[in-house]
Amino acid sequence: MSPPAHEPAVGIYLLSDHLDAALAMGEDLLTEKAQLAEPTQHLTVARLARQNRDIAEFLSHVRTLELTMTARLLQARKRAEELRRGEHRLRPLIALFAAGTNVLEDAAAELGEGIQHDFETGDVASAFLRSRGLIARDAAGLQGLTQLKVSEDYLVAGRIRLGTLLDLVATFLDSLDLMFDLYSERKHPHGASAAERWSPLATDSTR
Repeated sequence: MSPPAHEPAVGIYLLSDHLDAALAMGEDLLTEKAQLAEPTQHLTVARLARQNRDIAEFLSHVRTLELTMTARLLQARKRAEELRRGEHRLRPLIALFAAGTNVLEDAAAELGEGIQHDFETGDVASAFLRSRGLIARDAAGLQGLTQLKVSEDYLVAGRIRLGTLLDLVATFLDSLDLMFDLYSERKHPHGASAAERWSPLATDSTR
């Protein structure tokens, strides 16, 4: 039996799931940080070893979240393209989403090549930090820094600002919810919209 005309197609749910997962990865990215020694602090061998472990763990978590989010967004692009012909109302939104995430298609192969890299050398780690905007591009290293922290200015795949990407995903997801009432039976905590969930102005109770 055919579903009622107002019931969203399975593809809509699949698309929203990928977008929702990508948004969650972005939220998790924004919590990642690593504390560094104060510039005036005397670095013992033990303190330096602990800092190096913290940095390695930070890089591993950030890299994994970035790869997972990118994979989800590429799947969302695929689902959105499949829906373009049948869902006329979605065409403007799909076009906007596709345009905003084109750079991720270009970066996918490059990201995949380094998926097994453990940042075993300082040069590789520094290059990653520079390419993501975590340290200045002309910085020699971590001198003068007391913390590494992912912010909205983090460059996903070295190409697109995280805050801009999350705005795009949240807008698309909220628009799908408005059109198809996707979350009527599975509301997010406290009924927060996708845009409210990741906003830096949101309180911890809405995340």
